[in-house]
Amino acid sequence: AERQAPRGKALPPGGPSVGQPRTGARTARAPSARTHATRGAMAQGAGGAGSAEVTGTTAATSVTDTMARTFSLESRHKSIEDLYHDTGDDKVVRNLTYDEVRREFPMVCYCSPDGPVKPCRFRPRGHRGRVPFKNKLIWSWPYFGWYALKYLKIGYMRKFYMDDYPKASLGIIAFSSVLSVLVDAFTDPKMATWTDNLRSKYGRRKPFVFAAGLFVPVTFVLSWLPLIVGSGLAASLWYGFFHVMYKLADTLFMIPLDAWGASLTPIYKERTNVWQCKDIVANVGILFGMAIAPIVFVSEQCSSTPDDSCVELPVIAVVFGLIFMHGCFQLCYWGKEQPYDPVATETQQGNSCGKFTEQDTIPMLISTFLNKPFRILLLTDIAKALGQEIPFNVLPFVTAWVIGQKCFASSIYFSVLVLLNLICGLIGVPCWNFLASKTNKYRAYFCFNCSLAVTSLAFIFVSYDDGSCTMSYLAIALSACWGFAYGGTFLLLDLLSDVVDYDELLTGGLRREASYMMAVEFVPKFMSIPGECVPFLMMAYSSYARPLPSAYKPTFGDTLSCSDAVCSAHYSNETLGAGWCSESLSCRDLVDAGVTFVCENALDDGAGECGIRQNSQVQWVLSLCFSLVPCCCILLGVLGLYFYPKNARTEAMQERVVQATSQLRRGNVVEDPWRPGSSIYPATPPTANAGALSYFTPRELRLAASSPPGPGGVANMAPMLRSTIILTVVFLVMIPLGCIVVALGLEDLSDDLGASVSPLGLMIVGVGLCGGWFNGVRIWACLECRRKGAQQHEVVAKYNQLCPFTGAPRLDPPGGAQ
Repeated sequence: AERQAPRGKALPPGGPSVGQPRTGARTARAPSARTHATRGAMAQGAGGAGSAEVTGTTAATSVTDTMARTFSLESRHKSIEDLYHDTGDDKVVRNLTYDEVRREFPMVCYCSPDGPVKPCRFRPRGHRGRVPFKNKLIWSWPYFGWYALKYLKIGYMRKFYMDDYPKASLGIIAFSSVLSVLVDAFTDPKMATWTDNLRSKYGRRKPFVFAAGLFVPVTFVLSWLPLIVGSGLAASLWYGFFHVMYKLADTLFMIPLDAWGASLTPIYKERTNVWQCKDIVANVGILFGMAIAPIVFVSEQCSSTPDDSCVELPVIAVVFGLIFMHGCFQLCYWGKEQPYDPVATETQQGNSCGKFTEQDTIPMLISTFLNKPFRILLLTDIAKALGQEIPFNVLPFVTAWVIGQKCFASSIYFSVLVLLNLICGLIGVPCWNFLASKTNKYRAYFCFNCSLAVTSLAFIFVSYDDGSCTMSYLAIALSACWGFAYGGTFLLLDLLSDVVDYDELLTGGLRREASYMMAVEFVPKFMSIPGECVPFLMMAYSSYARPLPSAYKPTFGDTLSCSDAVCSAHYSNETLGAGWCSESLSCRDLVDAGVTFVCENALDDGAGECGIRQNSQVQWVLSLCFSLVPCCCILLGVLGLYFYPKNARTEAMQERVVQATSQLRRGNVVEDPWRPGSSIYPATPPTANAGALSYFTPRELRLAASSPPGPGGVANMAPMLRSTIILTVVFLVMIPLGCIVVALGLEDLSDDLGASVSPLGLMIVGVGLCGGWFNGVRIWACLECRRKGAQQHEVVAKYNQLCPFTGAPRLDPPGGAQ
């Protein structure tokens, strides 16, 4: 009855006053114990920072115990208006009034029947501080084109380059996969820092989205055109170059747009709906790019004939590229960004030391990785990346060589599996959203990871189909279950949006959405290098055989029926140097490697064609990479979720973070809602060397702070310098070792299959370069602090600034320094 009652009058200018009830449906609801506790805690914290500093954590605002016990099966706050009314705080979000918060979240609609903005069409009661579906769709529409292009590439490009006319080297493909991620290692953090700190009249995210609208389509279309350079080594290098460009396109587009989404609304439940909308649009894009478009438009020339060119796939890429361009330009025209935070801007401009600033890449990485909830989510994301990317990368090979083509042609069967997987994924998205709304995001995400692990492991029971179609139908059923489980992917970014709010509290007001979105995108990509290249290297070492040339296949009809025996007899009659099986290997060589000749009954309109069945080693490599390996990785992520802070798992505690941040901006000392007993102090003016000192971890700062200072109170930087030098030497030693491994495999890299250790050597070189750069810059920062005579109290101040991240007690300033 309350829900059906008419809404009351609009909020007065400046938002509701503390304790002021609204008329209408919600006036009959008495303030909850949570609201009384919140108001009492706020009143206690309103005494100012001075008294709070005297009494320490006792005077800090604290309702943690009450919040931790709060659990409801109903949505607490569905709009910004609800949040302002129910908390009784007229500046609950970022210390802004209700009128001021409208400028902070411009994509939110504040229409209401009695307000200055009249209700939108189909919303007679008004949005009252929600993100309209139209704005969610405008923001998420570019994801459709991106994911269509991306999964068209993931699903078809590698197999096209390897088994069709380009005849690319597996080793070079694996090598380029490693190289592209190493490029990401340097571009992703820079992009995150750039877009977070950009000061432009067009906004922080729009310029990059506009540039992506031009760069992304060109990159994807050209990557499908190796015919420009020819086959063999040239096509392999063409693939490698545009695979690196693809990673740069990912950086240019995904980091700014994800960061934009994380700042659309401060409401816990509304964020879930925002990321759900993104996930639905992305899944529809994958559906069209990986299933519908190839099934409808791709002919046998692209999928089964290895001796000529393919026209349809580049044309499909052009169409999806134009759709992507439309989405980006439309968002840039209609989308609105929040104004740049002047408080954060002043802080960023002040915290510098020559060439070293607190907003540089290395300090950003250090502080984000100190955030415990984020570290745990990152671990699960790394596991999910392996559980997601490896199966999709090897699925085209699984359908062709593990299951075979006796019942279904692999190209059609692959598209059917993907189509069913994505349709079930779309069905699963609202189901996972419902579970999150009825329990909480954490529990839903935990269940999502468990279900993904179980469904991945189930594929271990899929083997070669002998023509009875049992295995083919089993794989179809498992693919549907896997897709439904995969529908909860959006919950990760949903949780991460709450972690960004928590980071704003820990840093005293900085909004670093892109830095967190970058880390959650980049680190899994870097850690999944083995998953991208090792399966293909193992296939090459296991004597992977390419498909048979069509020119020498026998023709079957009324007079000759296709069977395994007929195919084996045909290829056993190959004459020396005839090239019936490949240009480099004879049919006898394939048989000696364990390959058998079979009749693929589903091809040639059911008449059948002769084909091959890979040896058992290749089949096991594909089967394990598709099932057991992803399952084990995902289970590691599930184990990590057990350590996710209990106080961070509910909606009530996320709202407590928002309230605490507002109190912190007023100059009050607050208690960390997610770490009871730990106090967070308002930001203090940066010291002269704060920028250079931000390049060090709390442990290193503690070592310097505990060492006896030099003359004039100069900090002893020797412990910090010693630890960074040791780490730099360790990483630099890896570079020549990796180069040796690369050199040992260069000759094999140019072979037909490219069974080379060079990609593994490049991985070692990449780790050495990244670690050497990271610690080398920190040595430079340490020498800069020594040259400028950084004071002991500056080191202590920087350590205390990081104490909210670690929960460690603050250090007293040396000698009474302020």
